[in-house]
Amino acid sequence: MLKNQCFRLVRIFACLLIAPFILTSNVIFAAASSGQTTTLGYDSKFVTLNGLKFHYVQKGEGDLIVFLHGYPLFGESWDKLLSHFSNDYHVVAPDNRGYNLSAKPEGSENYKIELLVEDVKALIKHFPADKKVTLVGHDWGGALAWATAQKHPELIDKLVVINAPPYNVLLHMIANNEDQKKSSVYMERLKSSNIEKIFDEHGPEMLWRYGFDRGYANGHLDDKFKQAFFEAWKQPGAHTGAVNWYRANIPAVADIKDSSYWPSKMARVTVPSLLIWTENERTFVPAMLDEIPKYVDDLSVTVIPGSGHSPFFDKPKEVIDAMQKFFAK
Repeated sequence: MLKNQCFRLVRIFACLLIAPFILTSNVIFAAASSGQTTTLGYDSKFVTLNGLKFHYVQKGEGDLIVFLHGYPLFGESWDKLLSHFSNDYHVVAPDNRGYNLSAKPEGSENYKIELLVEDVKALIKHFPADKKVTLVGHDWGGALAWATAQKHPELIDKLVVINAPPYNVLLHMIANNEDQKKSSVYMERLKSSNIEKIFDEHGPEMLWRYGFDRGYANGHLDDKFKQAFFEAWKQPGAHTGAVNWYRANIPAVADIKDSSYWPSKMARVTVPSLLIWTENERTFVPAMLDEIPKYVDDLSVTVIPGSGHSPFFDKPKEVIDAMQKFFAK
């Protein structure tokens, strides 16, 4: 995912390549040092879920909002939304499995969507059960949020997804829509066994230059965010963990069959949901916006003009306004 933030990166990858668990009943908490804060000023915590150590940031009190990031981001990438909603809610943003300070198990089989969903379930159940839970996701985090709502609707009060389809809809569109098939070719390149070598040679600067430098130049991203971004991508194994999401969950087009879909080919979302889409979304073709509502029972849609794949960077007010209107329903 995140095509319009990493399109040039993928082209460079291509040139370089050519040129040379089920949830257990026990959730173990491992507290970070008392008072420890992150680069962007959030409480930093660790928790062991499903036998793996996860890092998350948190702030505020009240009902719970859990934010799930996509590629190539990390928990604190939600900074502008975390800062706002922490005034009225308890906001939590994990580094997803394979990212930043969270566990990076070896082997792409450990990044299957069903395991990622169990991570989210365990994280939600780590917090008090009397709090309402809103799940927010973007890109891969959006697909994960949809899948969690499909599998465990009883855990979620409301769902907000930014520029991402449900996983079963994504596979359907890759298999059956020629435009989406072409738009998703970059995913095959990210699955290449040479990607880690390329990243090792060029480092986080490569990811920064081909997606985030423009946001930094025009003031949408600041020095603290840049520092946090580089710290996240300097973590050992972070890039392998991130691309393992693609390796585990995006089959070659010819290999997509009914058993590839999860939780099922026609799985639906019954949780009240808000889909935030953007006018300049390029990772997913316009037909995706027509397809998603066929799989969601109670869906509101907001389209934000003049923004691309990650509107919480350049259009945070519009994203916040859409979410607050949805929460008030």
